[in-house]
Amino acid sequence: MSILTPLELRTVRLWALAAVALTVLGGCDSGPGMMMGQQAVSRSFESNGERIYFTGRSRSGPAITFSGGNMHLRMMGGGCATCHGDEREGSIRMMPRFWVIAPALTRDALFEDHGDDGHGDHDGYTEASLRRAISEGLDAGGEPLAESMPRWSMDERQLEDLLEYLRS
Repeated sequence: MSILTPLELRTVRLWALAAVALTVLGGCDSGPGMMMGQQAVSRSFESNGERIYFTGRSRSGPAITFSGGNMHLRMMGGGCATCHGDEREGSIRMMPRFWVIAPALTRDALFEDHGDDGHGDHDGYTEASLRRAISEGLDAGGEPLAESMPRWSMDERQLEDLLEYLRS
């Protein structure tokens, strides 16, 4: 029976830790776009609202500031698509709280009444309540959204552009 040297033991522990980390991350809802941030996705945008949704940046300047948000967004940046997906269908798990899943931001999911569909048990959003959700983190019923939802600091034009895109 051979005994490992301290250096060999440390190497084995590092490899074991790396294997565990890769196993955990492999189970996350994240592809290359998620791990690199949506700003790594090369595309053209039809509107400023679409640009804000995908990148968290307006045509007119630097990244739009926010507070809160999930760990990936805080570390890598990005926009709404980072959590709600390219097709606005949601279903992406929020790191590190894997049990929290981003809801859909499709027109029907936002503006129609669906009961408890992942947006909480409330009526559909109005334009005013959606503005509050984006900037203050309150759902259509006035209840706080999950901590993983960032509170965005947009000017009126940026917010209107994003709302126009979400209504489309």
